[in-house]
Amino acid sequence: MRTWLHIIFWIVVYTSLTIIFTKWVGVAMEAFYYVSLLMPVIIGTSYFFNYFLVPRYLFKRRFFLFGVYSFYMLVVSLCMEMIAGILSFLLVAYYDVNQNGMLITDVFIMAGTLYFVVLVMSFILLIKHYLVDQKAIAELEGKQAMLDQGYFTIRSNMQTAKIRFDELLYIESLGDYIEIHLQDGSEVSSKEKISHMERTRPDGFLRIHRSFILNRDKLSSFSREHVMMGEKELPISRSYKQEVLRKLQSF
Repeated sequence: MRTWLHIIFWIVVYTSLTIIFTKWVGVAMEAFYYVSLLMPVIIGTSYFFNYFLVPRYLFKRRFFLFGVYSFYMLVVSLCMEMIAGILSFLLVAYYDVNQNGMLITDVFIMAGTLYFVVLVMSFILLIKHYLVDQKAIAELEGKQAMLDQGYFTIRSNMQTAKIRFDELLYIESLGDYIEIHLQDGSEVSSKEKISHMERTRPDGFLRIHRSFILNRDKLSSFSREHVMMGEKELPISRSYKQEVLRKLQSF
């Protein structure tokens, strides 16, 4: 998620938990102290679990290490919760907010609720990971389907044009539209974005510049600065140079 979404998420969590705990213990100040002291523990636990343990161990199927480190994390987190609970009790006693104070059962219920927030965040991230994987799979399947049929279609001048891979030399971005240069010298214009063309074209097509994608099968020669597509010289930009040269030298 973007930074502002994280900030909004935790503000909503903080506000919601303070309201819920206020209704539970009956005193707003007690709930405020406890939630305020415990939130850093929960935020730290959430980010360590969701952005370190899950991607590094769970997604890579290193289940044993994931379980061990998750257990260590739980122990440390519980110790920090105890410290936060003690501090909240001391603050309540110091300010004499409520003579009865929170019961120990209240503390455990609050801690369990806050850990539920961690699990909710984990569920959101797992769904996001699944959707990203499904999108990548769909793109790969689309590329394979295009390879099998030998062509792709694109909208040009209010019509659908069929472009065969073995006829395409390179794709050029010209601001708000692209031009597809074909082997017979003709060109096909489209409002399609070159970034979309890069994502959906097969592996035989290579981005060498923010404005150019070429068909490696039609490459005549290349140097560190440019490639030749027949008699047409296309520049290799600095940002793409290392990856382009690596792929061209292994091609």
